[in-house]
Amino acid sequence: MQSVPTNSNTSNYGSLPVPAAASTRTSKPLENRLIKNRLGIYSALFLALRAKHPPTAAHCLRVALGISKWAAMRRMSEGEREVLEVAALLHDLGKLGVPDRVLQKTEELIGNEQSLMELHGELAIEVLAGAGASPALLEVIRTYRSRIDSYTYVPGAPQPTAVPVQLSLAARMLAIADAFDSMTSEQPFRRAMSREMAINELFKNAGTQFDASLIKEFSQLVTQPLGELDKLVGKRWLNELTPYPTPGFCDTSVPASSGAMQTLIDTLYHHRLLEAMNDAAIYVDFDGRVLTWNRAAEKLTGRNSSSMLHQSLSAEVIGLKSLSGGRLVEERCPIRQALKMQVAVNQNLLLVHVDSRQLPVNFNTLLVHNAKRELCGAIFMIRDASEKADLEEQVQNLHEIATTDNLTTVSNRAELSRCLPEFVENHLRLAQSGSLIICDIDHFKRINDTYGHPAGDEALVTFASVLKQLSRAGDVVARYGGEEFVLLCANCDNAAATSRAEDIRRAIEATPIPSLRSQCMTASFGVTEIQLGDSDETLLARADRALLLAKDSGRNRVVQLGRGLQADEEPAKKASWFSWFSAAEAKATLLEKDYLTAVPRDIAIERLSGFINDHKAEIIKVDDNRVAIRINSREVSTNRRANDRTIEMLMEVILEQVDMRPAGNRGSPQRQTKMHVSFRAAKARDRRVVNVLQQATSLVISFRSYLVAQELTEDMIALIIPPK
Repeated sequence: MQSVPTNSNTSNYGSLPVPAAASTRTSKPLENRLIKNRLGIYSALFLALRAKHPPTAAHCLRVALGISKWAAMRRMSEGEREVLEVAALLHDLGKLGVPDRVLQKTEELIGNEQSLMELHGELAIEVLAGAGASPALLEVIRTYRSRIDSYTYVPGAPQPTAVPVQLSLAARMLAIADAFDSMTSEQPFRRAMSREMAINELFKNAGTQFDASLIKEFSQLVTQPLGELDKLVGKRWLNELTPYPTPGFCDTSVPASSGAMQTLIDTLYHHRLLEAMNDAAIYVDFDGRVLTWNRAAEKLTGRNSSSMLHQSLSAEVIGLKSLSGGRLVEERCPIRQALKMQVAVNQNLLLVHVDSRQLPVNFNTLLVHNAKRELCGAIFMIRDASEKADLEEQVQNLHEIATTDNLTTVSNRAELSRCLPEFVENHLRLAQSGSLIICDIDHFKRINDTYGHPAGDEALVTFASVLKQLSRAGDVVARYGGEEFVLLCANCDNAAATSRAEDIRRAIEATPIPSLRSQCMTASFGVTEIQLGDSDETLLARADRALLLAKDSGRNRVVQLGRGLQADEEPAKKASWFSWFSAAEAKATLLEKDYLTAVPRDIAIERLSGFINDHKAEIIKVDDNRVAIRINSREVSTNRRANDRTIEMLMEVILEQVDMRPAGNRGSPQRQTKMHVSFRAAKARDRRVVNVLQQATSLVISFRSYLVAQELTEDMIALIIPPK
C-alpha cells in the first residue's frame, strides 16, 4: 500500500480525501472508490441514498471521514473504527423512505413533515438488518438514532435536559460529528455556521445533548493542524489517492481521439464556458430541481450554488417579479411555462437580490429534449438589463489599466488597499456575509532557484489565471505581494469560501506548468469571514494567521478561522452603551462589561490570543486570570481619515472558569468561561476625543466576535454554580 500524498482535499474536519460536498464538480469515480473501500457489500445502499438525495449522502461521507480521523486520534482498535466509519456512512440511510416533498423542502419542517422525517431512524435499522448488518453496527445506529429522533436539533433552541438512553462511545462520537457537520454546512433554510460558532453550540449543550469531555477533544480535532493524521486517514480510505481531474483543466490520461475529445468538449470545456459566462445560467431537470447554478447566477441573485442544488426552482426562489414589482401570476411564470406547458419564453422581469436590490433582467428559457422529443429539463438564462450593467462595460478597460498588476493581470496592491476597507465597511453596514481568501504558492523560492526567475514568473501567471477562472464575476482577485494573492468574496460566508478555496487548491495541483518540466505546483490557503467589529486590518490579519497555520501543518491545504456574522448576534445599540457614560469625561474607565462564552478557559485563551495578534496589540502584563493589553485604536477604526489622531487604549480582561447548571437543573454542569472586560484611554487627554467611545465600542464588538461571547445577564448569573 502506497502512502497518500499530502494534497488530499479538505472537509470541515481538516485535510481529508473527499471531494467538495454537493458540488457539480465532485468526482463521482473517486467518491465511489471511497465508498466501495469502506462499505463493501453495503456500498449499493449508499449509492441508492445518493441517487435519492445527494446532499444527505455528501453529509454522511463528510461525517464518516471526520469520524475516521477522530478515531485515529483516539487510537481506537481496528474493529471499533470499522464499525464507527460504516455507521457514520449509513446513519441517515432511512431517508430512502422519506417522501421527496419533505426531503427537498426549502423551509424548516413543520407538523407531520417533522414526524415523517423522524421515522427514517427505524427504517435505517430495518434495511441494515435485512442486509445482514452486524449486531455491533446495528447497536451503534439504534442507540444513536434513539437519541437523535427524540428531538430536533435547532441551534439556540431549548434542548432536552437529560439523555434518554445510555449511549456507547461510538454513538456519542457520531452525535457530535453529525451535529457539527450539519451546523457548518449550507442549508436551504439556514446559512452555514463558522467552525467557532458550531463548537460554541456544542459546548452550550455539553452534559445534556453531547458528552462534555468528547466535545473538548473534538474541538482540538477541528481547530488544530494535524497533518500526520490526515495522511493516515487518507492511506486508510484509499490504497493510493491520485489527484483527480479538475473541471476546466486538461486530463492528460484521456487519449486525444475524436471520441475522447468530444467527451472533453461536452464536460470540461462546457463547464469552463458555463462558469465564465456573464449571464446567469440555471439548469433544471423535468421536475424543476436545480442541476447547475453558475457563478453569474450566484452574483445576480445572491444565492450560493451549494444551497440551491437539488432544490425545486420557482419564481419566488429566484426572486422574480413582474416589471411592476408585483408577484408573477401562474400563467406568466416562465418556469411553469417551460416545464408544464413546454413553451420557451423570453420575458423582461424584475429580479430581487437577497439584499433587496431590484434589477431589471431578461429571462430566456431553452427546453431540453431527448432523442424521442421527450422533455428532460430546461435551461434558464438571466441577463442583467440595467443601465448600470452597460455603463460598467464601457469603463472596464480604463479601470483595468489603472488597477492591474502588469505581470499577472489581476488587481494590484494599490487596488486591494482601496477595495478592502470599502468591502468590509459595506458588508458590515448591510449585515451581509463576506469572506477573504489569502493564498501563497508553496516553496516558491525553490521554484526560482531550481528553474530560474522566468519559470517563477510563469508560475505566478498560471496561479493568477486559475484564481481568475475560479472566481465569480464581482469578486476581487489581487496580487498582495510576491507569491501571495488575495481573493475578496462578496456575499460569501466561511463555508462557501472554504469550498471555493478547495476548488482552487485542487485546480492548482492538477495544472502542469511547461517551464517546470510539466510538473504541478501546490499552494496553501487561509480563509476567514467578516465578523462584527472587524476592520480591514483585522480581517486580513486573521486570514494571514490561517495561512500560517496551513503552512505549519504541512502546506497544500485550506485552513479557516473566524466566527462570521450571525443573524442572532447584532451589534449593541449605541444608546445602550452611551447610557453608561453620562458623566464619562470625569471617569478613567470608558467601558466595563461582563461576558460569558460557552467554551472552557483554555479554549477562550486561544481565542483571546487571536484577538490580540490580529489587532496588533501588546500584552503589558499577565497574571493567573488577568491580562492587560495596549491597543492602538488606529488599527480598529474602519472609517479613519488621514489626519485622524492615534489613540492608545488599555484593555483588561479577567477570565474565570465557571460551572453552569443546565436548564431545569438536570444533567451535568457545563464548564464555561466568565470574562470581565474594561477599556480606558492610555492618556488622560484622549478621553476627551469625540470618537473615543466609538473606538472602545468597536473593540468590544470585535472582542465578542472573537470569543463568541454573550453579555452576562441576571438569568445567566443565577445558573452559575458557586465554587466550593
